Amino acid sequence: MELLGGIQRMEHAIQTPVGDPSWRPAVSQAVAQLKAAFAAHVRETEGPSGLYAGVLGDAPRLARGLYGLVGDHETVWEALDDLEGHLDEIDPVQDGAPGTFGYRHEVVRQDATRLIREVWQHRQRGADLLYEAYDTDLGGET
Repeated sequence: MELLGGIQRMEHAIQTPVGDPSWRPAVSQAVAQLKAAFAAHVRETEGPSGLYAGVLGDAPRLARGLYGLVGDHETVWEALDDLEGHLDEIDPVQDGAPGTFGYRHEVVRQDATRLIREVWQHRQRGADLLYEAYDTDLGGET
């Protein structure tokens, strides 16, 4: 699964009304899918044969930015864990019963929104760094 698809599924899941019986299962599934997509992203980018190692070899001047992207990975994992924890706090027996929507559902939505923002920002920083590594003319080369 691609990271962009995981973000889009999360956005769609949290936009469903919390009174819909499919809300909690849809959000849970979206979290699992985003987690899988993010794990694949981390595997592809980190490590000795990952994308970041290649960029570091080709453009060592960007090391600070690469370390920042690795730091982003930790932040996103924490946000995923927070989201899962708050989702687990919603009682599936009471979920959907009249008058049971409110604080916990809103916390999940806030966590999911924060997570989506962090992943989008990470993707953009990565794209900017790749552009700088491979599409920026530093001059002086013949």
